Amino acid sequence: MPTHPWLVFAGMTAVTFATRYTGIVAAGRTLPEWFRRWLKYVPVAVLAALIAPDALAPQGRLTFDLSTVALGVGLIVAWRTRNVFWTIATGMAAFWLLRLLTGGTT
Repeated sequence: MPTHPWLVFAGMTAVTFATRYTGIVAAGRTLPEWFRRWLKYVPVAVLAALIAPDALAPQGRLTFDLSTVALGVGLIVAWRTRNVFWTIATGMAAFWLLRLLTGGTT
């Protein structure tokens, strides 16, 4: 039985709203110190989970190419600055510069 696209959209909206509302309600209360420290690592973990698999193993096996070098540059910037914006900006700049200099496609 095919699912109507509007039902999928409504379901995704409900789930997104529920998760955000739960966070807003929880933030209104005093959160334990250990939980607040833990929350600081969530953006970094999500960014790593999104970028690392595609950069390190685009075909399902580890490779060493321009993406890997750019990822390394981004890791160094992340370690030194602890700033997500500069990490992404520097990693992307390194990737495009290396691609321009080597004439590479990946």
